[in-house]
Amino acid sequence: MPEEQAVREEETKRLAEVIGLIDRRLLKELSVLSERRGDVVGIRQEFWDDLSINFSDATELGETWSSIVQQAELLVERERSHKVASEAAERLARQRDNAYFARIDFVEEGSDGPAAPIYIGRGSLVGEDGETFYIYDWRAPVSSLFYDHEPGAAAYDTPGGEIRGELSLKRQFVIRGGKLKHLFDTDETIGDDILQAVLSEKSDTAMKSIVATIQKEQNRIIRDERHKLIVVQGAAGSGKTSAALQRIAYLLYRFRDSLTSDQIVLFSPNPVFKGYISRVLPDLGEANMRQMTFRELIEARLGRRFEVEDLFTQTEALAAAERTPEGEAREKAVRYKGSEHFFETVERYLKRLGQAGVRFRPLRFRGDTIVSADEMAERFYVAFGQEGFGDRLAKLRRWLNERLTGWVDQQMAEPWVEEAAELADDEEIQRAYVQVRREGGFHDEAFNDEDKMTDLLLRRAAERAIEPLRRAVKGFRFLDPVGTYRQLFASRTLFAECAPDGRLPDGWEWMAQRAEETLARKSIDHEDATPLLYLMEALEGFRKVEGEVRHLFVDEAQDYSPFQAAFLRRRFPRARMTVLGDFNQAIYVQAEESGGFGGWTRLAAPEDTSVWRLSTSYRSTKPIVELSKRILRPEDAAGIVPFHREGEAPQIASCRDGADLADRAARDVAELLAAGHATIGVIAKTAHESGNACALIKERLADDVPVTLVTGGSAKLPKGVSVLPSYLSKGIEFDAVLVWDASEERYGRETHRKLLYTVCTRALHVLRIYYTGQLSPFLRA
Repeated sequence: MPEEQAVREEETKRLAEVIGLIDRRLLKELSVLSERRGDVVGIRQEFWDDLSINFSDATELGETWSSIVQQAELLVERERSHKVASEAAERLARQRDNAYFARIDFVEEGSDGPAAPIYIGRGSLVGEDGETFYIYDWRAPVSSLFYDHEPGAAAYDTPGGEIRGELSLKRQFVIRGGKLKHLFDTDETIGDDILQAVLSEKSDTAMKSIVATIQKEQNRIIRDERHKLIVVQGAAGSGKTSAALQRIAYLLYRFRDSLTSDQIVLFSPNPVFKGYISRVLPDLGEANMRQMTFRELIEARLGRRFEVEDLFTQTEALAAAERTPEGEAREKAVRYKGSEHFFETVERYLKRLGQAGVRFRPLRFRGDTIVSADEMAERFYVAFGQEGFGDRLAKLRRWLNERLTGWVDQQMAEPWVEEAAELADDEEIQRAYVQVRREGGFHDEAFNDEDKMTDLLLRRAAERAIEPLRRAVKGFRFLDPVGTYRQLFASRTLFAECAPDGRLPDGWEWMAQRAEETLARKSIDHEDATPLLYLMEALEGFRKVEGEVRHLFVDEAQDYSPFQAAFLRRRFPRARMTVLGDFNQAIYVQAEESGGFGGWTRLAAPEDTSVWRLSTSYRSTKPIVELSKRILRPEDAAGIVPFHREGEAPQIASCRDGADLADRAARDVAELLAAGHATIGVIAKTAHESGNACALIKERLADDVPVTLVTGGSAKLPKGVSVLPSYLSKGIEFDAVLVWDASEERYGRETHRKLLYTVCTRALHVLRIYYTGQLSPFLRA
């Protein structure tokens, strides 16, 4: 005990020294911040108070302009300095609260000196001499010793090679508010005491950093610089997403001179999840990467011209049509159009389009055809037929612009042009006057200046009228990708010739009819959106490809079809890819037959691919993990290992009817809130059911209890009670989860097994399940 007390006193003294250094540094930054803020306000005030512009004298105007430029440059410099000081102050304030979380003592091989103590935190802290490291950043090479080794022989990699030596001490800290709360010495990579403490904390509406509890296998994923493709299969709650975010932070630190956050893209499963993880990188002192959903990618290209169904709407439609011939036919179409077979079919179709078949849209003005679709096809395939596809397209665009210019020449004497010119405003007339004067008009020798003015106004009126056609040519809208895509389904022979095995898929006739009906009314089913977008971008030469993106992260990758995986590889050609998911949570029809991560692992050569499996589930208590494993088939559950954190056993309650279910759920919500659970998720199967559940619970609770219906458009997870459909719960965690009606009727088919598993694994501490009628067969003992 005396020894433990001495260690604690020593560490407390050392922490006080570090806090003192941080306080001095923080005070200095706050002083600079205050000074710069005053400078910025003063410069802005003086700028407008003293500004007077004399337009009548060229010399005065030049001096005024020079003064404006100088003041603007000074203001920009002060604002930049203010921003730097503000960011430094924020970083130091975070560091003061939780300065570091670990200490390791390490002596290099061949060294005669004692083991050097190395303290590890979220960010580095260097002494006032500029050389003494009080804290090492967790991403520094030496910090990997903490994550990868127990005391004894150890080594870590540096840009200059491997450093070997002896690790004599591993100590972990819990520091809050600048005070030392707990410390543990451990012989393990990350001590269970720390993990227990962290995992037992209440949840929040945003994900937290895990740098203090990164596990050995997670650390290897985070620091992998060799592989072009990293695939992580992880059990629910195994830290996949957390590892991905720490990997982004590591890459920004490791390659800070050549990599920016704008060159990293993360695909999230839904807008709610985007908000949920948005705080992790800023808490580590890094700017957030670009974040988007696959839906947003599709909407950006197709949403302006078409009504595009999203994945959630498709899921609701399939749920509503379950056990009907129409529903079964649609399910076949969804599975097939997400398959590698269909991707290869579209690839082969694109090659054929190099010889014939691209559909074009005519350029029309007021009902008259300026350039017909047939003329474009003749130019593309005959006049430019010897060129490559992209060169042909570029030449066709130039030719169309020339045709538009020639058409304007022909229209100059038409009445509509004169009528349009007569509507020119004073500003337009002034611009025409200035141009004629620049060209030498309006002097004593000029005799036709008025005619030049008139011709100029007429031409500008005609050009203004056809500007939408110019923009259409620039934006490739003379191509008809929808017509070209429909064409593939219009002929059995064409489709079979493009198919890699020469065969039509099961249910092809229904697919062809459905595609014709929906696309004809400019409505795009979700299963058609990615193939159509791929064909569109391939025709345009992938003009929007994200070539500057260096790293692509895909979370919940098991929900992407093989077609979507291949499309992302084409769209981000230079990016290294990190994909994360859990095939036990593959809840969407489009990915049911993807073979786990087969669609992803085939995107890179085996030697460039690293596949990891994270089997330990840290999120939920052991009783919740054990019940969740029962839902899965034995072979799928075999690799899942619960972390030994005990807790309340899950409760399964039989209810007489919907009213009884609502009564029980409302009582439990009130009880759980009173017990201090900050986030409670009431999860129903569909959006319709979650809407009903939200209304029923609100009726039964006091008005001051926060109950929020979370929809597909929600961008942030609220505090209190969230009521949401099953498919929006992916990747999110709650202190307590209430499963709304886990009956056989709602979760009775084999296709519902993984959905129910996903729902139950959202719970950290408490899981309560209600049902009416018969309990889901996947929950029966």
